[in-house]
Amino acid sequence: MEFITLSDIPVDELVQIEQAEIDEANRYVERVLLQKGIPITIDLQANIHLKDLAKTYATYRAFLKKYTSAGNENEYGVKLKHYEKLVKDMENSITKETLGITDEITSIFGTFKIGRG
Repeated sequence: MEFITLSDIPVDELVQIEQAEIDEANRYVERVLLQKGIPITIDLQANIHLKDLAKTYATYRAFLKKYTSAGNENEYGVKLKHYEKLVKDMENSITKETLGITDEITSIFGTFKIGRG
């Protein structure tokens, strides 16, 4: 399922996010939902919490790639740690409730005034 595309990613002066990170981020969000027992439905594609998680994960992966290629503690490493914590915090906040999913089946009954006479 596609939660984000390249056009959803904000521009960062330090890192360029490529389609590979986008694809990986979309798969990551699906894994998170499956691990939490949340059914993947088409309605979730537009969910802002999942879009934010996917964008943050894609950015994290891009910084991870840059950091490992640079090989030392530099500005990539600082941002990498920031995004790693942000991804974990966002992942932990994903629940059925935060996504607006309810398990309840609700029925609406109307009341009618019965006139006698």
